[in-house]
Amino acid sequence: MIETKTTQSDIDIQAALRQVLTSAEYAPLTHDRRHVEIAVQDGVVTVSGHVKTPQTVLYLRNRAATIPGVKAVQIENLFDDETIRREVGKVIPYGVQVRVEYGTVILTGQIPQDTSVEELVKRVALVPGVHRVITTF
Repeated sequence: MIETKTTQSDIDIQAALRQVLTSAEYAPLTHDRRHVEIAVQDGVVTVSGHVKTPQTVLYLRNRAATIPGVKAVQIENLFDDETIRREVGKVIPYGVQVRVEYGTVILTGQIPQDTSVEELVKRVALVPGVHRVITTF
């Protein structure tokens, strides 16, 4: 008897992952799914984009790994707003508040007189996962 190994095609893996994104299985993905991109090549899943929480990043990584045919899951370019907010907090001065919406950083509050808005925006833009910076000083 000859044993054959069945493998899922990349298209089937991607369809299964789209089902994960659109199902009610994990409620936080209801809003996040529009900000997530999934690519599959030779069974390697690459997930990129932005979600709200680190728990959603973990959920997607773990759930993708359970799909038949998935060889590896790469999430280096999937960012969460909570982590971005914490990292931005390390580079902004006292008096500046930060809000993050799917990688867009909104800075408000009081900017110190010795700090330029342009320099602040440059520092914030260097934080991994920051897509855009908006200031309303």
